[in-house]
Parts: sequence; C-alpha cells; structure tokens
Amino acid sequence: MTIERDEPWHHKVDMCLTLAASAKRTLTYDALATEAAIPAPHRIHKLTTFLETLICEDVAAGRPIRAALVISKVRGRPAPGFFDCCRAQQLEIDDEGSFHQRQLDALFTPSQS
Repeated sequence: MTIERDEPWHHKVDMCLTLAASAKRTLTYDALATEAAIPAPHRIHKLTTFLETLICEDVAAGRPIRAALVISKVRGRPAPGFFDCCRAQQLEIDDEGSFHQRQLDALFTPSQS
C-alpha cells in the first residue's frame, strides 16, 4: 500500500514523527493531525491511511515503525488498525503491548552507524 506524497501535510507528518522520535515522546492521533494541519473532513482517517503507508515503507526498509509513535489518547497505544497493518506485513505480534514497546525502544535508541 502506497499513496502519493503530494499533500503538504505528508511532509509535516514525517517531520513531526522525526521530532517526536528524537524527543523520545509519543503523539496522539488528534495532536498529530492538528500539528500537521491535516484538513477536514476525515482528518484522522487521512492520517491513519498515511500511517499505514509509512508502516509498509518502514517494514520494507527494515526500519523501526514510525507509526508506533502515534497513540490513542484513550488506549495509550496505537489503535487496532496499527496492529492489523503490522500483521498484514507479516510481523509477528505475540502481545500488542510488548510489540508496541519494542517499536518505541527501537525508535528511541540512536542507530549505530
């Protein structure tokens, strides 16, 4: 699954995720949609569709999954669609909480180049 990155907010989402990872913090879906200036209507749906694209890109590139930085305010972790998309990418998820934490740990640990 890929979508064209022709919307200005696509770049803003990338930038927000990069900043969040470097600051070792998560963002809610609503906060990211607001920060990236995703236009209504259906701004959260637009965001989650783009995050699914990022999941596919990250898995294909062997990178930590940036979409793990985006969490539900209520759940404190990504929405079920995040885990469904990861499973569709053939990632083994033994426990959703542990899987999410491993992704965050990978994002928050500087890579050794």
